[in-house]
Amino acid sequence: MARRLPSLNQLRAFEAAARHLSIKAGAEELCVTPAAVGHQIKALEQDLQTPLFIRQTRKIALTEAGKELAESVSQALDLLEATTRQARSPRAASKLKLTVAPFFGNRWLLPKLEAFRAAHPNLEIETALSFDYVDLEGSDFDAAVRFGDGDWRGLASHLIFRDRIGPVCAPQLIQGRNAPLSAVDLLSLPLACARNWPHDWQAWAKAAGLSNANLANVTQYDSRAFMFDAAFSGQAVILADQRMTAADEAAGRLVRLHALTVERPQGIYVVTSTARPSPALEPFVAWLRQEADGPTP
Repeated sequence: MARRLPSLNQLRAFEAAARHLSIKAGAEELCVTPAAVGHQIKALEQDLQTPLFIRQTRKIALTEAGKELAESVSQALDLLEATTRQARSPRAASKLKLTVAPFFGNRWLLPKLEAFRAAHPNLEIETALSFDYVDLEGSDFDAAVRFGDGDWRGLASHLIFRDRIGPVCAPQLIQGRNAPLSAVDLLSLPLACARNWPHDWQAWAKAAGLSNANLANVTQYDSRAFMFDAAFSGQAVILADQRMTAADEAAGRLVRLHALTVERPQGIYVVTSTARPSPALEPFVAWLRQEADGPTP
């Protein structure tokens, strides 16, 4: 007799949300959107013809049927996870091959990988630095770390963090003046931005209450890497996320000129082929998010 079972995706979504008593937290654990988890749970409730959650304004609670099902499904998934882990080849279970943009890889990711390896000794992360977008469908890479708005057609995007940018420069550019500077004073200095993000300084000036500031002194560079070179050489003030500048600020190579930051629509994503997720993806994404949210060194 054929087994009549709900979709495994429905059960995973339900179990994660039930364990956290949160659709959002369950979605973050599974590296999907809250809407996707909610859809899977609704489909499961329709299949079972019984409500599993009591939905309140800002929280959810399990019904009695939901509590019984959550306990059973959790035990079954634990057993399934342990069994499939043994069945996988060691390479497939433990390795995540990444392509990473050199700017982000060198400035933030690679220096932190030893901490990931210490926390996850059974997972191997192999990185390759590349300026090009690698075709994840047609290559042996499991994932890519990319900067953008999260919209890469045909791929699943997992947001790590959005940029929060504020002004920094080399100490020699302010000629011995003490930071922080006023917004008016720093906007009078030579400014730089990346060509793809020409409106960053307008957004920062508006947040500082200077919507009508004259920004004719902004030089555009072809990449964020060239923009940073302009800052290090003392040519200009740039807007940068402190995650990218913390080490240089601590070493005195850069100075933060003002406490105000603004959030970009763009950010850092881990991008994967929907057809070939790696079993190491979830712990790696979770670790990256934890590192991004942690205290800046």
